[in-house]
Amino acid sequence: MPRNTDHQGASREEFERFERERPIMLRALATRLEAWRSCASKECRRGKACTGPDGGACIGHFMRTMLGEEERATFHEALRLRQAGVGAGAAWEEAGRKVGRHRRKIEAIDGMTGEAGAGADQAGST
Repeated sequence: MPRNTDHQGASREEFERFERERPIMLRALATRLEAWRSCASKECRRGKACTGPDGGACIGHFMRTMLGEEERATFHEALRLRQAGVGAGAAWEEAGRKVGRHRRKIEAIDGMTGEAGAGADQAGST
């Protein structure tokens, strides 16, 4: 049976295989990201690997506690690009550029707000 690249209309067998492989892949990813360093499980820290039943919990905790907002946004954008078929290196680079552009736009807006606020404060003090 041909591989369904968009996962839409996957056969029952493909879906069941994915569901069986998902925890294995998530544990491998959590281990590679060294999520065990911040894990509450002694087994994970001792084994220096994700040993839980579902690596998704480890990755979720890692993303919330160990990564900054910009790193999380870059990671999510890179995953989105990978799902769209972009190569790993190119996805990471493009995600970094996109998040960087977004950050610069936010900083420009904050800069305008800061300048306007500073002017208003000075006007009130004279």
